[in-house]
Amino acid sequence: MAISRFAGVCALLGMVLPAPASAISLQFDYSLDSSDFFTAPRRAVLEAAGSYFSTLVTDTLSAITSDGVNQFTGRIVDPGTLAEISLPGLSVPADTLIVYAGANAALGSTLGFGGFGGFQVSGTQAFLDNARSRGETGPTSGGLATEFAPWGGMLVFNSSLNWYADPDVSTSDAFSGHDLYSVALHELGHVLGLGVAASWFRLVSGGVFTGSAAMAAHGGAVPLTAAGDHWAEGISSGGQEAAMDPTLLVGSRKTFTALDVAALDDIGWDVQPPLTPVTAPVQVPLPPPAIALLAAFLAVAGARRAAALRPARS
Repeated sequence: MAISRFAGVCALLGMVLPAPASAISLQFDYSLDSSDFFTAPRRAVLEAAGSYFSTLVTDTLSAITSDGVNQFTGRIVDPGTLAEISLPGLSVPADTLIVYAGANAALGSTLGFGGFGGFQVSGTQAFLDNARSRGETGPTSGGLATEFAPWGGMLVFNSSLNWYADPDVSTSDAFSGHDLYSVALHELGHVLGLGVAASWFRLVSGGVFTGSAAMAAHGGAVPLTAAGDHWAEGISSGGQEAAMDPTLLVGSRKTFTALDVAALDDIGWDVQPPLTPVTAPVQVPLPPPAIALLAAFLAVAGARRAAALRPARS
């Protein structure tokens, strides 16, 4: 018996945050980074973004182990070619998401995109069920998905842009360029299902998000973009523009807000109380770059949607 599921993908915006205790681990794989975008400083920034979510999300995920008759094949977009590829015989440790990271120069003005990986799986019924749910009770291949438990996914950054990548993400120096940390946080939000998971779209109705935690944080239903995969432009929480809106201002950093964290709760993740955000660097007034939304970029065949993160006008 075999089943398959395709990935959900969203293109980049930005976000930020800190860290303590750990439940899930984001394991980054740079083997597909054919452009050598992820130098040591950039890897450190991405790892810091992963660490933030490791301190925030407290779910317990079962392992997926390819062995004998039980075989799991991941499906993602290759950052180098932007083509869908398969990862046969993939095994994923317990409480871990494997995230393939790379870059490509062919993304126009889009900063990048990210999303959860699809899969094909064959073997015993127990193995199939585990691949689908990773021990969680809500994810299903049909019916109402109330939780989200992917094996991992991918991040693709625009290698042609000017990036700011300070390995010490706690600093608050003024900078120019696009903040790698903000973009990494935003795209990892998509890997975790924000804007792309079935458990997200079950709460989308009439152009707004109706998750109870998000509504409590926002004071009502939260307006969305037309595609339904980001908060509407300019939505704020706690005096800061929300991390999961669709744009990022050049020379600025965004942290995850209470609204962004609440949405993770709504789509099925167990989250501990929000941590104190890293101090956001001061925005540097720069001439606005050319802005274009990469429309309907379907990164994986069968993906529900793809959305672009774009630079914002100053």
